Amino acid sequence: MDIKIKRLLKDLHNPDDDLRTLSAMTLMKLDFPEEETRNEVVSNLVKATQDENVSVRFFARKALDKISMAEKLMITSVEGATVPIKDRLTSHNFRTRLSAVMEIKNKAQKGEEAIKAEYKPVLQKMLETEDHPFVVAGLISCLKFFLEKEEASLLSKFLTDPDNRVRSNTIEAIEYLKAEDAIPSLFSALSDNDNRIRAVAAKALQSFGEEKVFTELKKMLESPEEWMKGSAIYALSHIQAGEAIKMLMEAARKSTSPDTKTKAVIALANYCDSTAYSFLKGMSISGDDISKEAAVRALKLMEEKYGSEPPSTTMVTENEIEEDKNESAEKQAEGAKEEDLATTVTKFFRRGKEEAIGLSSKAAINFALNDLRKERDEHIREVGRSVYDLYQGGELEWQDLLAIGNEILRMNYFIQKYSEQPEKKAAAKSSEGFFAQLKSFFSPKTQEQKNSANQIEHYTKRRDDLFFRMGQLALKKYEDKEDDFKPKSLEAQYLTYQKLADRLEKEQRRLEESSQE
Repeated sequence: MDIKIKRLLKDLHNPDDDLRTLSAMTLMKLDFPEEETRNEVVSNLVKATQDENVSVRFFARKALDKISMAEKLMITSVEGATVPIKDRLTSHNFRTRLSAVMEIKNKAQKGEEAIKAEYKPVLQKMLETEDHPFVVAGLISCLKFFLEKEEASLLSKFLTDPDNRVRSNTIEAIEYLKAEDAIPSLFSALSDNDNRIRAVAAKALQSFGEEKVFTELKKMLESPEEWMKGSAIYALSHIQAGEAIKMLMEAARKSTSPDTKTKAVIALANYCDSTAYSFLKGMSISGDDISKEAAVRALKLMEEKYGSEPPSTTMVTENEIEEDKNESAEKQAEGAKEEDLATTVTKFFRRGKEEAIGLSSKAAINFALNDLRKERDEHIREVGRSVYDLYQGGELEWQDLLAIGNEILRMNYFIQKYSEQPEKKAAAKSSEGFFAQLKSFFSPKTQEQKNSANQIEHYTKRRDDLFFRMGQLALKKYEDKEDDFKPKSLEAQYLTYQKLADRLEKEQRRLEESSQE
């Protein structure tokens, strides 16, 4: 085994959280062509998925997903073409067994009824004896297409399995089977140590109409851990209820973390709801810079998903709407005045500039071209962000896009790291006396704070560049129909991009005609 990989595996068990995280992140980016090395790495990463640190667990899962995807390709091309499914199910290699289970699952999803009759008893028996957590998780994910609602009890015992992936797949299977008898067991999953399990459980419970889930989601939103808040927002964005909209609006208003605030605002784009729409409109006018940008993005996504007409109905009750209006009316009015003033001043100076320099038609077209290019570039970044959402959901299989996704993930880690440093210092100072805090408030920023701010700015700019690259590459793949790259979520965004490209081409022609005159 390479000495570098040995050192990384050693670091994966280091007491320092950051070192373990960076080790898992680095392993996620490497390839392991030798089977012996790959097995050793997988074994260590599986243990890391149970790490007490959520970021270590997250990157360990991503690394395992990448290895699993690479092995799936190898198995399909080598063994899968010659070895029957039944023989692969009894292989000593867990990856071969898993590939067979996934192949059965794919056939079942396509509606091949014969496969169900043939393999249901085989898979049930296999679930009783299988000892590898990856294969157990795969079996549960597969069996949900074979079992009846009354048979869901066969899976319930796995809700307390030590492996996070097994527990998560079990919850999703129970939700799929609509097994109401399992509802009491799901409530215990809301207290799981793994934030992903809590979010999946919350989503499953809401599908059964259990309103108690919002209490637990509120706790997650109040957690000091940003990863936990992100999971709560993810769960809320899949719950079609007025309470979910209210909680997301509250998170968007009160969150001090730019990342959490942005996620909450963007999540509101999932609702064809007049309350969510009005909130986003108000925030796009009166919010801070981060909120405004996120609200504009969310409104654009809402329009692409539901059409240009504003929603006319809402899931939020009248009392809740009234309370929300009373709380934010003053802020929105104040923000609207500021925006009106800013717009007036901008128009005044633009008009004055044009009059002063006698702006030619050619220069006017140049201005329009620059504005269009900026709009196009921002749209490409938005496409990149959408593709990154697919990456986070494990729905991306194209290596060039995965490589960019890995880099964005790394940038997010560093942004989070340098953002947390001042917050931890502030939390420590909150225990000081009043005058000490007052003195600290008026003191200039320390060199350490300036360094953190510079690092955040550096990694944020780098992340924006990566979003742009990812968007460009995705649009090209979509246009060229490369490898059947046709994510449905990009359909509306691609059409918008085409319209922008057509407008740019039209303005470019006008500029050329103007130059010839």
